[in-house]
Amino acid sequence: MKLFLIAAATIALINLGHGFAPSTSRIRGPAAAITSPSSRQMFTGIIEEMGEVLALETKDDMTLWDGSKGSGTEMVIKGNVVMEGAYLGCSISVNGVCLTATELDFENKSFKVGLAPETLRLTNLGTYVPQSKQKVNLERASEIGGRNSGHFVQGHVDNVGTIIDRWVDENSLFFKISFPYEYMRYVVPKGFIAIDGTSLTVCDVKSEGPEGENWFTFMLVEYTQSKIIVPSKKVGDTVNIEVDVLGKYSEQAWEAFVPKMEALEQKVKELEAKVSALEDADANSTGASGKEVKYGNVVPEGFPSPGALSSKLKKEEAFYTMNNPSASKDPDKWVRAEQPFVNSDVNADDLKPTRDNLNQKGTGWSPGWARWADDPSLKWTRIQGGG
Repeated sequence: MKLFLIAAATIALINLGHGFAPSTSRIRGPAAAITSPSSRQMFTGIIEEMGEVLALETKDDMTLWDGSKGSGTEMVIKGNVVMEGAYLGCSISVNGVCLTATELDFENKSFKVGLAPETLRLTNLGTYVPQSKQKVNLERASEIGGRNSGHFVQGHVDNVGTIIDRWVDENSLFFKISFPYEYMRYVVPKGFIAIDGTSLTVCDVKSEGPEGENWFTFMLVEYTQSKIIVPSKKVGDTVNIEVDVLGKYSEQAWEAFVPKMEALEQKVKELEAKVSALEDADANSTGASGKEVKYGNVVPEGFPSPGALSSKLKKEEAFYTMNNPSASKDPDKWVRAEQPFVNSDVNADDLKPTRDNLNQKGTGWSPGWARWADDPSLKWTRIQGGG
């Protein structure tokens, strides 16, 4: 749904982008009533016909948006197929360059387009003068939802390439194109590329950096050779090149993703270093303070050494044994017969629960027995207490 809304918004912006209401004064011929935009916006790279350049001139009296005058370049092109359904402001691909039709002459089957300075800098259209009798590839914008036998071509030329070799392979015609290194990362074997607006498949690629060789090859099958202008070009001529825009979008998405991945990798490395340090500490039996530890590598401040701790435990054990002779036999075994209070220290009758020594509730003994711990020689003494 989001993709549909984005596409719809893009189409609306493109339609508004022409920036003027069609004027019938710019249209000649019986088809002057055809001035409404259609759903044709992008290109497929499937050339519909080869057109002829009728005029290429620079004017100094072109009216700008604020009424002032400026200079600009205009080209007049003759074509038959592309004039079908044409309207003022429609987009037509001329040698792979998306241009806007500013005047239509249906009588002479020609249309006029403006060439911006950016267009002249990045394309080879400035070399197509009438005297050269050179043809240009023409394609109308494709209809949204229609068939696309080529690939998604915007008509936004990236730069020109130079033909450095050409040869015949049976019925195929091969071309080798030199291309600036900065664009070679978008050129991949068996990938799409637009050459003078023609959707073609890349064959071989070589990219050696800014100072090395940078070129790619493509070939034309027999049918295509007679439908486009490329076969008429020789070594040293230039071609307009548009790389696959999907490569650019992928690169931009990846560049946004890479910093996050690098930050995550750095965190993982830090955690691995901490784990490694802990494992190394556990492998050593001596901590940083020289005290032996079983786990970890930190000994608390003031913590006794294992030897001192053992000595202290032995002293406590000796003290307990001295005050509890029966415990020396087996400190883990408790024998009732060996306890002092059943060994003539206490009257056995007093230990039997009777009416006299039970409390009124019958929940326990009222009297109790005690002996002062600081004087083991004292006998057990009967004391009164509540149950």
